[in-house]
Amino acid sequence: MSRVVRRVVAVVLTASVLAVLTSPTAWAGLSNEPTGLVATAGNLQASLSWTAPTSNGGETITDYIIEYSPDGGTTFVRFMDTTSTTTTVTVTGLTNGTAYQFRVSAVVNVSGQGPASVVASATPVANHTPANSPQFSACPPGAAVAAGFGDTDSTDVDCIKMYGITNGTTATTYSPYDPVSRWQMALFLTRMATRTGVTLPDGSDQGFTDIGSYSTEIRTAINQIKQLGITVGKTAETYAPADNVTREEMALFITRFLKDANVGPGGTTNYVSGTSGPLEIKSNDTDYNFIDIDYWTMTMEVRNAIVNLWNLGVTDVQDVVTFEPTAAMTRVAMATFITNALAHTNARPVGLVLQPDTYRAAGSPIVYFSVTHRDVDFSPIVGTRVDTFKFQRSVVTGIVSFDSLGWCSSTVATQVGNLKCTIDSSDPLVDANGNLATFFEIMPTVNIVDVWAWTADLNTLYNDDLHATGASKVTVETHA
Repeated sequence: MSRVVRRVVAVVLTASVLAVLTSPTAWAGLSNEPTGLVATAGNLQASLSWTAPTSNGGETITDYIIEYSPDGGTTFVRFMDTTSTTTTVTVTGLTNGTAYQFRVSAVVNVSGQGPASVVASATPVANHTPANSPQFSACPPGAAVAAGFGDTDSTDVDCIKMYGITNGTTATTYSPYDPVSRWQMALFLTRMATRTGVTLPDGSDQGFTDIGSYSTEIRTAINQIKQLGITVGKTAETYAPADNVTREEMALFITRFLKDANVGPGGTTNYVSGTSGPLEIKSNDTDYNFIDIDYWTMTMEVRNAIVNLWNLGVTDVQDVVTFEPTAAMTRVAMATFITNALAHTNARPVGLVLQPDTYRAAGSPIVYFSVTHRDVDFSPIVGTRVDTFKFQRSVVTGIVSFDSLGWCSSTVATQVGNLKCTIDSSDPLVDANGNLATFFEIMPTVNIVDVWAWTADLNTLYNDDLHATGASKVTVETHA
């Protein structure tokens, strides 16, 4: 065979070998990509689940490769988990607030790693819940009538209008999304103080040189919150009354305010310092979900104030991850902060008011109740004797709480005290703060229970025709 012929044969053989090596049949063992990948965000992690490939190339799947990208898919990092053929995994070590992309590929015993799945996205987020929310409300359902503002239906606005904390921007408008100025905030805080048992100082000049053009009422309020330690001013000599209140400033104002306020039923207090001594309204819990508060962008006092109010259930954003500390405080958000903060204090509606810590719950829960008594100025009424009774509703025809003459039927039961539906000497008295110590009731499963609280002269028997107007009634429903 000539040299030319031999070279041609060699080329043909080489080409044939390359064709075999590059032929798809050489990779027949590769699996298809996994399908149906779902990523569910958690706290510092994400849970993945997927469906195994429809084909494994005739080989055995021995593992899955899990990868994630923190930069929109530009780079992927392998998650080093244990070898497993299960189609679920929890990717840990992630950063809350960062958007991640995830992908999964199968590994078969001979051919190795197959193609990756379509990516799934998730953003990890903390899932803490407030540790010390108030047990009762300063504005239980039905206590505050509609404020009459045509531009908002916020019940929090109704609440602070009831307490005289706001008058609105006009008689019929509240301007809910307007920012709150610092001079307005001083008025809100001092009006709030009068409803929570805080004694206002004399309002004497505190050295702010930039408030002289404002009314006497505003100047006095600014000086009073300086005297109370609620503000330190923008500087030692300026208050900046026309500036908008930022959300981080609001956290400071309310946290400092609560240190002066009297605690109410179901409010949260902790020691000012250590494990003994004076108490103040605050939470010692340090969990939170916000990703935009840290020591590098704010002072420790500001950060701690935000965390404190979140754990007290005061902030308007309980289930999101951003607090937006430098944003301007809106008037509607301010109403929410104040309403929730009032719940920890001794501020309660006018009259004898009964409220449960829940109106609807599953199973057979323990429900706690509070009774408060306030005069027309929201000041505590001391020494009121209170009788409470309950009626468990029934589907049986003819079972009623009161007879045809208005007297309690035999199906009514007493709760606190001795003689049902009777003001007797064993009934408890509200304390010096106008509150009846909380009591509880174990509720029946899947039922409805009506509970009454009322007061009258000693030895008076309750008659619904005579006493219903002055009584306080709540209904608690349980469900499966």
